[in-house]
Amino acid sequence: VLTKCGTFGGDDDAGLKRCVGGTSSGTDGSGYCAPGLHGPECQLCRGNQYLVDGEECVDCPAQGRKLLDPLLLGLGFCVAVGVAAYLYKKRSWRERRYIGPPLRLADRMVTLHSLLGMQAKFKLLLSFYQVVVVIPTIYGVALPEKYTEWLHGITEVIS
Repeated sequence: VLTKCGTFGGDDDAGLKRCVGGTSSGTDGSGYCAPGLHGPECQLCRGNQYLVDGEECVDCPAQGRKLLDPLLLGLGFCVAVGVAAYLYKKRSWRERRYIGPPLRLADRMVTLHSLLGMQAKFKLLLSFYQVVVVIPTIYGVALPEKYTEWLHGITEVIS
């Protein structure tokens, strides 16, 4: 039984680029796949690679690099939060010429944040983002562009 290859998050031609067909099935059907691909619907990459946008295999990053980037990002974030918390607690600095206005603005933002219940709203928004981002990967469907266009920018910043 022959089936059409799905897009798996890529454009409409992603399945055609992976499943090129042929006259010989090769080993476990890999003869029908583009070079470097195998498995059901040609969606598995060979070696130390992974499928990107449903159509091409790219090398996995080095193990050290995968750990170093998030570690440095987390460390930088913690330092920035620590400095901000230190400055925020300096009540006497609120009257200084250059640092005072941002600290007074931070006071207003903290008050507004708690009055509007922004923590719960942010959690809901983050949960929605996480669900929408994985739907194409998990279910092999493409959501309409109006639902996902704003997510592309956020995903680029996060990853």
